[in-house]
Amino acid sequence: MHLKLHLPEVPMTRGEQWFLAIAWLVILAKCVFVNWAFQHWNVPLNANWIILPTLMFAAVASVLWVTHKE
Repeated sequence: MHLKLHLPEVPMTRGEQWFLAIAWLVILAKCVFVNWAFQHWNVPLNANWIILPTLMFAAVASVLWVTHKE
């Protein structure tokens, strides 16, 4: 079975593009800080348990926000 998925293109304003870019920079900075903190204080947990869910939820939220219909 072959299903066609068509997502309409919703143009983003310049402000929305900047907001999304800044939000991703903050998310990436948080991930770098978490990795550094886990190594610096020898936390007995892998930092990926924090970083990977953060990136996955951020990606899902970004896709939903970019492809939303008004």
